Amino acid sequence: MSKFFFHDAEIDLETLEEGRVSRKIRAHDGGLMMVEVMFKSGAIGYEHRHVHEQVCYCLEGEFEFTIEGQTTRLRPGDSVYIPPSVLHGTVCLGEGRLLDVFTPQREDFLKK
Repeated sequence: MSKFFFHDAEIDLETLEEGRVSRKIRAHDGGLMMVEVMFKSGAIGYEHRHVHEQVCYCLEGEFEFTIEGQTTRLRPGDSVYIPPSVLHGTVCLGEGRLLDVFTPQREDFLKK
């Protein structure tokens, strides 16, 4: 795989929760990472925090997002900004996909 180009056919689909949540690391380098996360209806992105800045764009489906105790629904075309170290999570209300961008990249997502 090129350092610059990331073709879908060459990207592994990683199962995070069997039959419920999976992801593809779409592109990455030291300062930036883009990840597509696929959710089945009812799947949960459990509340967590990390040191990375994150933006999340809803590609399809419907999600209930909670960030620092504030909750809203995301539908296709909606996005959120998550500052570093802020508690956040989501519940998928209707099967869908999110596009997450992190800076710096999530080293914990990369296979060693």
